[in-house]
Amino acid sequence: MKYLFALLLFTASAANAQLSYGPRAGVNVAKIKFSNDQFETKSLIGFSIGAFANYRLSAPFAIQAELFYSGEGTKEERSSTGTKGTIRKGYLQVPILAQYTIGSGVFVEAGPQIGFLLSSKEKYGGQKADIKKNYNSTDLRLPVGVGYIFPESVCKGLRADIRYSFSFSKVNKIPVGGGELKNQVLGLGIFYTLPAGKK
Repeated sequence: MKYLFALLLFTASAANAQLSYGPRAGVNVAKIKFSNDQFETKSLIGFSIGAFANYRLSAPFAIQAELFYSGEGTKEERSSTGTKGTIRKGYLQVPILAQYTIGSGVFVEAGPQIGFLLSSKEKYGGQKADIKKNYNSTDLRLPVGVGYIFPESVCKGLRADIRYSFSFSKVNKIPVGGGELKNQVLGLGIFYTLPAGKK
């Protein structure tokens, strides 16, 4: 991880870029998509918290690296019996996003993201279980989003974005009802930037 941030720092410095960093927090609306119809899934609310570093390469372009905890999962109901359950998972997420400012503080963003599974627990039919071993330890995603940089007259250093991310491949090691599972997350993020370096 330290080598990744060092590489980004070098690239930004070479391009006479502006570096900013700070904390980030957010709310997730998460869901696990089943590839079959044996389970009906609904969204689950979670949270995210961590930090970011943003390297502005030019007026419209920037690269943003983040490191944050993300609470995810899903509500589920077995179609045949109506039995309801909940899966809650915790990931350490590391996205590298390219950002392009359209104008008036609005920007779009996209890039690769890798998640490292920290925990996975299920509550189903009144029973609780640790099911981390049933899932892959990493999850590769493609987040896309849109954000807004608030004017200094409103709140200096404040930014926000809405971001959607989805798994490229299945996240379960063991087939669930003969099907595959994929993560989906719609997140609202709040960022407080602390300028450092050239402006």
